Amino acid sequence: DADLVAADGTDLGDVEQVRRGLDGEIEGLGVEIENSDPDRFVLVPLDGLTTRPNGDDIDVQSTMTAQQLAALPDVTVDVGTPTPTPESTAS
Repeated sequence: DADLVAADGTDLGDVEQVRRGLDGEIEGLGVEIENSDPDRFVLVPLDGLTTRPNGDDIDVQSTMTAQQLAALPDVTVDVGTPTPTPESTAS
């Protein structure tokens, strides 16, 4: 439930999902772009991301601008179903 913010603290969107490849490595973050109507989700690569304290929360800070974020391709993010982990699928 982190916000994605620009270097100046401007809210760019909400982190909705950590995307992992088949090898389990993190590929990027599924982010809902701020003020998109209808909701628009993009996959933000990890390059240039850092964490930034925000009171009791921690935001994810990006070197991308809102325009660069908007230029990323759309992705489908299922925010209602958690991504299965190896532990949750083991019988």
